[in-house]
Amino acid sequence: MKNINKKIGVVLGIILFIIFIFIGILSIIINGDKISKNTYINDINIGELTKNQANEKLQNIYSIEDIKFRYNDRVFILYPKEIDFSYDIEKTVEQAYNLNRNGSFIDNSKKTINSFMGEKNTLKLSITYNKDKLNSYIESLSKDINVSMKNASIKIQNSDIKIQKDEEGINLEIDKTLNNTIKELEKGNTLIELSVQKIQPEIKEENLQKIDTILGTYSTKFDSSVTGRSHNVALAAKSTSDVLLMPGESFSYNEHTGPRSISNGYKNAPVIVQGVVQEGIGGGVCQVSSTLYNSVLYAGLEIESVKNHSIPSSYVAKGRDATVSYGAIDFIFKNNLNYPVYIKNSVYGNTLTCTIYGSKEDKQKIEILTNIDSVSEAPVKKVDDPTLLKGKEKILESGRKGYTVSTYRVYKDNNGNVLKKEKVYVSYYPKKQEVVAVGTMENNIAEEKPTIPVIEEQITPSEEDTPSNENDASNDTIIDQTAPVQPSVEN
Repeated sequence: MKNINKKIGVVLGIILFIIFIFIGILSIIINGDKISKNTYINDINIGELTKNQANEKLQNIYSIEDIKFRYNDRVFILYPKEIDFSYDIEKTVEQAYNLNRNGSFIDNSKKTINSFMGEKNTLKLSITYNKDKLNSYIESLSKDINVSMKNASIKIQNSDIKIQKDEEGINLEIDKTLNNTIKELEKGNTLIELSVQKIQPEIKEENLQKIDTILGTYSTKFDSSVTGRSHNVALAAKSTSDVLLMPGESFSYNEHTGPRSISNGYKNAPVIVQGVVQEGIGGGVCQVSSTLYNSVLYAGLEIESVKNHSIPSSYVAKGRDATVSYGAIDFIFKNNLNYPVYIKNSVYGNTLTCTIYGSKEDKQKIEILTNIDSVSEAPVKKVDDPTLLKGKEKILESGRKGYTVSTYRVYKDNNGNVLKKEKVYVSYYPKKQEVVAVGTMENNIAEEKPTIPVIEEQITPSEEDTPSNENDASNDTIIDQTAPVQPSVEN
């Protein structure tokens, strides 16, 4: 028994001696002047080197003259001093040296043992640079790299439809390139691939190939001698022209014209405010919305929002007008067809024309009918006027009849048979009271036979537009615009 205990004691002693020796060796290694075995800076092994040896080795390998940024076959050169860049070799070596020295003895021992067993410890190069300067340099490359995306578009000259090709856009990703630059420089790489984003056009050439015909067009006249109004008509026509609507997209008139203000280029012209004509900014824009409304009707597009004027217009029949007021009343329609449509407006002389182009496959034979459902006579109010001779009368305020008008869109086949009749809108033009002064002053000099003057019906204006003739017989009848391509209403 004593022999067994003696043997156990010997074995334990040997084990303790080995452990003591092993710990001693680990302590010598950890406290020594060499970097832990299998320590790498990127792919450079500096294990088992002193700090001086590692510094010298890395200095010989990592020297930098310039930093190159590349995109395809284009290269841009940045000199280190431009961003205060340098490799901090000493700091890198110090980090490597402290890899198995900055923890507890147990942690340091584990790392040392693992490195001797083949485990690699890989560190990045420490670098110094001015991040703001680097970011500014990368931003400056944008002007050389960026390419604006271009959607396919349409150009129309003398009714000749030309499709302009789409172009892919390129955008330098500044933040991504910045982060990638830092990572590559920490690896010792000085050739940096620029990170770019390719922007695909929303509208491609093939989307527009089907636009090959006129779906609907309409023209109206205006008095070109009225400078402010003529200017506003031309400006509103331009801002709502050259618009491409893809299937399912809606068009807002107010969105395209913007506020009718001096700063937006609009001028003073007659407008209607609460049924009264007065000078205001933007008079005339309603003629454009009304003309466009009629071309949209003929094109078969879906009307989402429309409202008639409070007073009938001169340039279109009752039930064919569309008033607008920024922030309050808008004219909105939608491309409910299978292919894109293109809006093109033009002003020549005193004629405004709005045309909707589209695909032959979407073209429909459409007629627009209006029906005056009811007419209400204008009430007359008579007031005594002591300054007017008895028997004399004078109109102080012109009256106006009231109308309710239904507008229909009729779809026909090629043989003229009605396929569908659609009620588009019911317009209501309120009546206006006429005020007449009746004379009460006695004539003591000589009695004259009282006469009632012949009163011409006054011209009545519409919102933001020129006045219309209330007695125009064309406004009191059913309008059947059968011209399939370019109906026109004369003033």
